[in-house]
Amino acid sequence: MYLFFVRAFNDIDHMTPIVWKMACNKQPVAVYCLNAEYDIKSDYRLNFLKESGVPVDILYNHFDQKLGRLHSILRFLVLKSYAIQRWADRKPFPPFAAVFKVLRRMAHRAGKELYKLIRNKYYDNRWAQNVIQKSGAKALCFDWIRPRQYVVDVLLAEAKGLGIPTLSLPHGVWIYTNDFVTIESRPHETYDKLDRYDHVIVQNQLYKEVMSRTGLKRNKIRVMGSARYCDEWSAQNKKIFPKTIPLRRGSAGNLNVVFMTTKIRYRIHTERLLQTIELLARLDGVNAVVKPHTRTTKEARLYENLPIANLSDSSSVELCQWADVVMVIGSSIIIEPLLQGKPCLYLKYLHENRTLYEDFGACWTIHDEKQLRHALQVLKADKTDVPYAQSDVDRFLFDIIYGGQQKTDVLKDYEKFIIHSSSDRSD
Repeated sequence: MYLFFVRAFNDIDHMTPIVWKMACNKQPVAVYCLNAEYDIKSDYRLNFLKESGVPVDILYNHFDQKLGRLHSILRFLVLKSYAIQRWADRKPFPPFAAVFKVLRRMAHRAGKELYKLIRNKYYDNRWAQNVIQKSGAKALCFDWIRPRQYVVDVLLAEAKGLGIPTLSLPHGVWIYTNDFVTIESRPHETYDKLDRYDHVIVQNQLYKEVMSRTGLKRNKIRVMGSARYCDEWSAQNKKIFPKTIPLRRGSAGNLNVVFMTTKIRYRIHTERLLQTIELLARLDGVNAVVKPHTRTTKEARLYENLPIANLSDSSSVELCQWADVVMVIGSSIIIEPLLQGKPCLYLKYLHENRTLYEDFGACWTIHDEKQLRHALQVLKADKTDVPYAQSDVDRFLFDIIYGGQQKTDVLKDYEKFIIHSSSDRSD
């Protein structure tokens, strides 16, 4: 069995295509969620895998035969706490908003503390050994997660002792070309935290250089392209993503614009970001919506009471299909509209970083609000009138999706590498 361990929206996005490909080829695969807080039942990609015959579940629901009655009770309380948290997250009627906010906070804290207790008491090396042996694991596949998180540490330790290969697969696409991309970046931020994995996979040469320059052994890093954005999965994903957008195309002649934002920690100019949203709301003939970054948590309040619709729960793929124009700051989501042939505006003035798509000239770089107004006016008149060449878009996509190498079958290459890593260790 090839085990894939997930924890959140982004890594599921990038690992699902690989699991699906291996399942289609009759390879024994299973997906286990490390994060008891994550609602796997509401994830369309995990549901798709389950419908395809892949075992998908919270990891802690399995491999507990010898842990006793108390463990079962504590595990139930952990899962119930997080279920209450998700229930409280639903928008209540205004008079009860404060009550639901307190309930959510209490449920989250209870789930977090109970999980910490159960992890320290039960999920030790012997438990990890049982997971590997009982599942018949041939390889353990994680995302770029730190070993200290969840139960990764004990799983890595036991896998090494049993001669089972461990792989760290992408949970995103690195697009920054400058050194200090977050407000807390240190002069020598290292990736030696991933050194305990046998293999670390990246999509392109850029991130291989970043990782190897900052602590990870170069011979462990392999460039393999993007499973998430390769042609095969992009076509399949369009068939299965949920259709949820409560919007119509709008009046003839209007321009539908979606603004994909980035986490504030990536050196974002917050006040100017909000001013830009206000500007979009005032523009005649523009139907604008905003999609906050999928990992937005505490900063969610920043997007409350906006003058344009907040579609944080809608699929980015669907939003890009709806939009005439997609606006981004510093995010790999730009790949989706570029694949769909949509005009992309890169709002350079809203952050202090530099991006790969900026270097390739694969988008319309906007330096201030005046240029933004002008660009939208131009595109309203002609949606094909962009100042960048399709050849530059193609070069950027080739670098991201195929690692800048000869165009290959990305998913097949991932499958072969995972299988061969297992064969190499068993020889």
